[in-house]
Amino acid sequence: MKNILITGISGYLGTRLTEELAKRHDIEKIVGIDISPPHKTMPRKVLFFHKDIRDPDIGKLLVQHQIDTVLHLAFVVKPIHDLKRMHDIDANGTQNILEQTRRAGVSHLIAISSTLAYGAHADNPKILTEEDPLRGNKTYPYGFYKAETDRMMQAFAQNHPEMAITILRPCTVFGPNIDNYVSRMLFLPVSVSIKGHDPAVQLVHENDFVDACLTALEHKAPGAFNIAGEGTLTVKEIAAAIGTRVFPMPAWFVYPMIECLWRIHFPMIEVNRGYLDYVRYPFVTSNKKARQILNFTPRYSSQETLAETIRNR
Repeated sequence: MKNILITGISGYLGTRLTEELAKRHDIEKIVGIDISPPHKTMPRKVLFFHKDIRDPDIGKLLVQHQIDTVLHLAFVVKPIHDLKRMHDIDANGTQNILEQTRRAGVSHLIAISSTLAYGAHADNPKILTEEDPLRGNKTYPYGFYKAETDRMMQAFAQNHPEMAITILRPCTVFGPNIDNYVSRMLFLPVSVSIKGHDPAVQLVHENDFVDACLTALEHKAPGAFNIAGEGTLTVKEIAAAIGTRVFPMPAWFVYPMIECLWRIHFPMIEVNRGYLDYVRYPFVTSNKKARQILNFTPRYSSQETLAETIRNR
């Protein structure tokens, strides 16, 4: 029987995973922490605590409820203007979770990173694997901090081999119920692109991402794993499928324009100029390792994921 603690339980992924885990007879207890209460009534075996992931008292919860497995899902999902706070939550919050789980004798930690941690660069290989360095773009704090926390978790895992640490790196998660800053931008009636660039993009279906977390729980395999659907789409193909009118603009113009709009908190501008690198240069990953070790088999390709997302919008 497992006793599981989930950070960020009130988020969409946390809610989905809690619902699935609560159905299982091998899960005795689920403890959830978040800074916001759950939006849904949680199953009977779930205990909720209003806590920030930077709170050192989390260690007491781990010991009190004899937690053996932690799903670390809490991080700043949407880029925010307060970079100091964003870094404090992502980096220092993750460091706290790592230290508290070690002290409490937790045997397995599953943490969510992102393929954005690889960075979007002109010299990226055609296909990135888990062996490639994490070069999250410095101009885009969200991806840069993902790379920092990912490396932190890898270093911690090397120093504490007694704990199995599984790092999942999903690409952009789409699906009928997803509402994130990427989906909101893509479904705008008009958008801009970088003139002369049309990189390949990967998508993973929300159901496949949930399945990846569950299979990681089963296999308890340490290491990092890319989680992505099969195939790719270009930025122009995505825009054409959605019906978004795209205006190609030269980089010298669009970068300062987006940065200016971001700084003045212009409506519908949810990213700074650094995000433009991720629609300019490719960062396509291989899911071969996850297939072989975690038995992760995506049911939806990138194209099928986009199609279902569009149908349900």
